[in-house]
This record gives sequence, C-alpha cells and structure tokens, in this order.
Amino acid sequence: MKNFLLLTFAACCLSTFSLPADAARQDGLDPRPIDSAVDPDIDLFINDWRKAKSRKLYGSLLVQDILTPLEGGDPLRPKKKGAVLVGITAISRATLAPGAKASGRAVSGERQVFYTASGEGKLVVNGTAYPVRKGTGFTLTPEFDFSIAAIGSEALIFYVRTEPLPTNYQPRADVVVVQRFDNDRRIGNHWVHIGNGGPSGMSLITIAPRTIPHPHSHPAEECWLMVEGETVLMLGKHLRRMRAGEAYKIPPTGITPHSNLNVGDEPVQMIFMGPAATGRSPQAEAVDYAMLDNTPFNRTVEPDIDMFIGDWRDSFPRIMHGNMYFRDLLTAAQGGDALRPTRKGAVLTHAEAVSYVMLEPGSSAHAVKDELYGQQQTFVVQSGTGTIVVGNERHDLRKGMAFLLTPGLDFKLTATGDRYMSFYAISEKIAAGAKPSESLRIVDGRNVDPITRSWVNSERTLFVRDDGLAQYRSVNMVELRAMAMSRPYSAGKDTEEIWIATDGDIDVLLGKQLRRLPMGSAYRAPPNGISAHSNINLSDKTASLLYVVN
Repeated sequence: MKNFLLLTFAACCLSTFSLPADAARQDGLDPRPIDSAVDPDIDLFINDWRKAKSRKLYGSLLVQDILTPLEGGDPLRPKKKGAVLVGITAISRATLAPGAKASGRAVSGERQVFYTASGEGKLVVNGTAYPVRKGTGFTLTPEFDFSIAAIGSEALIFYVRTEPLPTNYQPRADVVVVQRFDNDRRIGNHWVHIGNGGPSGMSLITIAPRTIPHPHSHPAEECWLMVEGETVLMLGKHLRRMRAGEAYKIPPTGITPHSNLNVGDEPVQMIFMGPAATGRSPQAEAVDYAMLDNTPFNRTVEPDIDMFIGDWRDSFPRIMHGNMYFRDLLTAAQGGDALRPTRKGAVLTHAEAVSYVMLEPGSSAHAVKDELYGQQQTFVVQSGTGTIVVGNERHDLRKGMAFLLTPGLDFKLTATGDRYMSFYAISEKIAAGAKPSESLRIVDGRNVDPITRSWVNSERTLFVRDDGLAQYRSVNMVELRAMAMSRPYSAGKDTEEIWIATDGDIDVLLGKQLRRLPMGSAYRAPPNGISAHSNINLSDKTASLLYVVN
C-alpha cells in the first residue's frame, strides 16, 4: 500500500504537469503585466470555510463548503466567490462533535474522499472498525453503509472532496482506508513538495520552512487546500496570504502561474487535489504554456546560489576619488568556471565591482590620475545631498539622481548636507580601444516615465548604451509594490543580470531556493540559462532596487 500511494502521487503530478515538446521553454511563464481587463480575478478562485453556511450530512456531520460548482457559463469569470469547480462537485470542511455519530451511504453516482485533519474517531463498514485520527483518509462510495463516531474529547475535523464517480469506476465491496503516517516521506515534483500519501485525489504535501515550490502554469482543474500553518500564495501574478481552512482553484487559462511559498520557520501542510477527469477547460486547449526548470534539486549540479549574493557590510572598505569609502557587494569573477566562483560575490563578468559608497559631509571627491584606468563608474545617489562640478557645469544631487564618471573626466563631488552622502556604484570594464564620453552624463530618475515589466516591476531607465554605458545594456531603478512578486524567469547563458536591494528588505527566488535579501545586498543570477530568479516583497511598503543587465 505504501508504494502504491507514493507512485500514485508521483504519477498524478507528472501527468498533470507534463508539457508538450514545443512548449517546454525554461522561462515560459506568461510575461505580460497584470491587466485586470484580461486576467481572471484570482480572489474569486479563493475561499474560506468560515464564510460558508453550514449544512447537515449523514445526520450529525456539519459541513461548510469552501469551493462549489461553477456559477455562470465562463470558468474564467465565475459569478460568485468560490463557485469555480467544474469536474469536482465540492471541497468542504466537515465537523463531527465529540461523542456524535454520523451514518449513511454515499449518494448514487457520487463519491466522497475524506482527509482527517484532527481529532479521533472510529469508522465502521461491514462490521469492521477502522481507527480514525489525524492523517487518516477514506473514500465513501454508494456500495456500502458506514458509520463514524467521534470518540475523543475533541471534534473530528475532516476536509472532504465530493465528485461524480468516474466513467470507468469499478464498484467496491468495502471502504478504502489509508493512513499517511504509514508512508515514508519523499520529495516529489516542484523542487520542494514533500509527500507521504493520502486518500485518492487528496495528497498531503508538506512545504519546508523558507522554501518556494517551482512556479509553473498548466491546463486542467487543480485545487489546493491549506491544512496547517500559513503560506503565501502566488496565483496569476498576485500574492495572497493563506491560512488553514482556505482553498483555491487555479484559473483554467493554461498560463496562470502559481506557487505556494513558505516564508515562515515551521513546515506548512497543504492538500493537492486534481485534476478531475472532466476538469480541462476549452480555454486551455490552444495555449502555449510552459514552466521553469523542474528537475529535482541536486546539490552536486546546482550552482551554490549563496556564492552569487553579496552584502556591503561583509566587505572591507577601500578609498577612491580621494575621499569616497567603497564597500563592494559583488566583484569581478574569480576562477575559470562562471558557475563555481572561488570567492563569495566574485561573480561579475562585465564589471570590476558593484559597490556601496559613502562621502562624509563637507568633504569632496575628485578625479585621481589613472584611478579609473580601464573602467568607468555609474553612480546612483541613495541618500544625502551634494553637488558635482565638471568645468563650468554644476549640478545639485539628491536621491534618485545618477551620473557617469569616465577616465579623464575632471570632476569635483561635494557632500553638502549634514549627513553622509551614499551611493551605489557600478564599475564597468572598458574594452580596449573604446572611447568613453568626455562630458558629464547625469539624469534625475524621478523625471523618467516608468514602464511596467515582469508583471509588477515599475522600472525607470537611468542609462543605456547610447548614454555611454560600456558593457551593460541598461541601468534601471525599479519599484516593487507591497505584497508583490515579480515574474520568475531564467535569463540566457550570456546575460549578466544584477539586482541590488536599495530600499526595503525583500525575499528572492534564486535558482530553486529562497533567500532573504536585506537592503544593501545584491545578487547576480547564475549564468547557466536555467536558473530561475524573482524578487518578492512581502512587506506593506514599496521596495526599491537597482537592475543592471548587459
């Protein structure tokens, strides 16, 4: 029985999430920005048993429905919250009070799958008694009578999946009872899903602390139910917090991305349900859906993502331009393998360093002969006020402004306020024979119109190649609104993407792992062509980043 349950779970996941050969891109999540006129309203696909009216079933069983049959003819535009099911009749929470007993027989043509969330009881079928406790699952069908009693001091609580009998259903003479604790755990699909069985159609999945399952999209009806703990649901380019007793269905577009993030310190438990036999929607038939790399995590093969992350607080200060303190977050690559850096943060191909820079109030930085040999620097003001003077040209500086310092540029930069000026600086390599600009390039990022990219990134471009960048295609300021997740994707092998957290602490999906990225730290996406990455803001305030890409 143990092996059967585990194989059933694995086969279900593989059949549900397999891809047509022409759609198996590694970065194929729908890239379009959120558009409320086009995208389904995900809040209609999420519901909570606490909001449902109760009804009696089998005499004493109190049932509250979480998800119910579709209302309205469009499965992408349900008429009522939670009324979204097509192949499944209902997903419900059921309670049997202490000492109470329920009995009866399943409705003809229908079956009910029960998963026990808490309490103790006894199930009796054909004179045989089965103990019921947390983790016990059983399936009720019309062929037999049953009774179940709550025998402990606490109520018996179940989650129930109700659905029509499949067309190929073979009648059973007895009940099927399983106990998930009889099975060893295993990591299944989607990087971090840990399963150890459950009744048919209700697989219990544990998600370990500080992990993110593989974001993906696919057709077919699929539902998830929170059993224990809290998770952050990524559904259709949005984030929502979920607690035990809430369930959702994935809108059946075929390209609706989804994942359940555990950002806490305790495991969370969810029930995976689906797909129902008739759950595939017409909308999903013609779409080109795809996923990120879904191979299991392999420590011996995957890049060590922690080597691609750096924080200025961990670096030793150095002095440039006479009076500026430089603290490097990332530095030029060391070693011959770009996926196996020999020193933490030494991962840059096109730059000497990405740095946090400070200038003391009242002091001035200035050009030092040959100091910028072979490199030029893009500065973005993070805090404080100052001035920069080049020849007869003078500019006041404040947060959000950026400028380029090139070899031979005679400048004077002064901190004019009563606090240190701070900057982020990207020190690009200059190719031999290149002619850097001999004039000052300066821009106020707040005057640049934003463009929405990667679902939710509000990006303002500071500099591009035509402005004098030597190696990178652009340097951008990015705002990530509260409770939002940018589109996970994987960049090409020849692409160097750098992200710097400048305001607010965020979480980052990097590779197949989740990491906290405090303000003042940065990462480069490993350049293997399949390392997923995404920035996640779970706070109630907007976070800001710098984005540098070649």
